[in-house]
Amino acid sequence: NVDWFEQAWLSAESYLDYTAFSRSGLIDQLLYEGFTQEQVTYGVDKTGL
Repeated sequence: NVDWFEQAWLSAESYLDYTAFSRSGLIDQLLYEGFTQEQVTYGVDKTGL
């Protein structure tokens, strides 16, 4: 059973390790990947961005 909220956070962290993103840019990228708005918001919030 996959925790997609956790996956959104891990994906966000991975992007930030690789390159600089604005909050809105990171949100757009994660939405493009297919995460829901709720999952994306959770993941980006957890990064502190």
